[in-house]
Amino acid sequence: MPILAALALSVAAKGETVLAYATAGPRATPNAAAPMRFVRVRSDDAACRPNCPEWISAEGKIVTGSADALERTLKAANDRRLPIVINSAGGAVEDAMAMGRLIRAKRLAVVVAHTTLAPCAKGAKTCGEAKGDADSRGAYCASACTLALAGGVERYVSQQGYVGVHQMTEVVKETQVKKIYKVHYLKLAGLKLELSRHLVGEQKTTQVAKRAADDSVDDDVADYFAEMGVTDPVMKLTLTTPSRSIHWLTPDELKLSRLATAWIDRANPILVDGQPSGLAGLAIDAKSASASQFTARTTAPLTISVNGRPARLEASFAFRRGGATVATTLTARDAETGAQLDALRVQDEIGAGAGQVERGAGLDLPGAGAYLILYPQGVELRAGRLTADAPPSVVTSARSFCRLRRGGARAVISFIADGVEPDAPHPAPIVLGLKSGEGTTALLDEACPPRSVAARAADAHRGASDSKSP
Repeated sequence: MPILAALALSVAAKGETVLAYATAGPRATPNAAAPMRFVRVRSDDAACRPNCPEWISAEGKIVTGSADALERTLKAANDRRLPIVINSAGGAVEDAMAMGRLIRAKRLAVVVAHTTLAPCAKGAKTCGEAKGDADSRGAYCASACTLALAGGVERYVSQQGYVGVHQMTEVVKETQVKKIYKVHYLKLAGLKLELSRHLVGEQKTTQVAKRAADDSVDDDVADYFAEMGVTDPVMKLTLTTPSRSIHWLTPDELKLSRLATAWIDRANPILVDGQPSGLAGLAIDAKSASASQFTARTTAPLTISVNGRPARLEASFAFRRGGATVATTLTARDAETGAQLDALRVQDEIGAGAGQVERGAGLDLPGAGAYLILYPQGVELRAGRLTADAPPSVVTSARSFCRLRRGGARAVISFIADGVEPDAPHPAPIVLGLKSGEGTTALLDEACPPRSVAARAADAHRGASDSKSP
């Protein structure tokens, strides 16, 4: 009588809602009971085209094999650090912890939100790239899902969403096997003697029952939460909340336990209408100060004075988790005091319908403007004349920016001679070394993981080879 047991956590269909700010309750999705499905999704919002942010959607029940499925999905994405957007009522404990450890090893963020995939085009044979939208309102991460959530290097939760815990249970499957034989007998002198016996079939009946998990499971989960930096009251509430109910964690409990490290302050956790685009969130405390955005800064001296003062040009770079763009801000500063002198007014990217250069207030730095050139393969973006306005941002795709990683992390600011006086003096080109800049290592690691850069380079090489073949 073999007994097959699988550890699992289940979420109650309805539980007492503790969150006063979200009275509608968790929004069940049609696929809530289906095995968890992982999909790489790109936003299709018109505000971010053609460089829209991406994420990994994780919807449904965590089952045996979910961790392996997540690993395959990440590998197919060239190990890009895309955020995991999860909406799940829980499931298998062992796989949930394996998912969390994989997420932590890959240094990914986890977001509690629901993903709605756009339908395929009418008449299309294949859907191609998955596109969709994310919504944190009514999204939930309950029971074993909290173990996957805990694995995130940053953990994003909306105050219009739900994170819940309760006691762990074991789902025990007891299978009884009844064997059917064909038997030949011989009756002799009132006796019935068996001559032969042949197995002709089996009948199996399986009973499924839930029971409280033993202490070893509780110990494993407690050790796992500690490993991930999640503290009480999460484990205490897990042990004391009956499995037939669920405790929805309050904002204070999420913050105190650090099961949440960033608040989602908008319905869509994916920022599409700002630069840089990507995951949006407010850090809960100083430990998560860089929850959403990575910034870097590097400077180089100008070879000509500004308003009679020695000056330096500062380039600041910004990237959001899961984003598809990097915003670069160029600022001229006093070389001695560090005070801002003036800024560059941005013009559109070269080759993309650039408009007229906007002139600023008449300052002492001659020339019509500047080019920001990202090497290798010379991606050029043009900026206007130095003005007294606020520093603008030059926006480029993360794909173009990531060429810096394999090209020596080198960018060049090349100044343009004035069209009216082409022989007028202007600063010599400035080489910006990103490797020596503040915060550049973390930004490049997040925007351009080494494996992802290598994969893109290989794709480019294969494309060039294909174009040369007859």
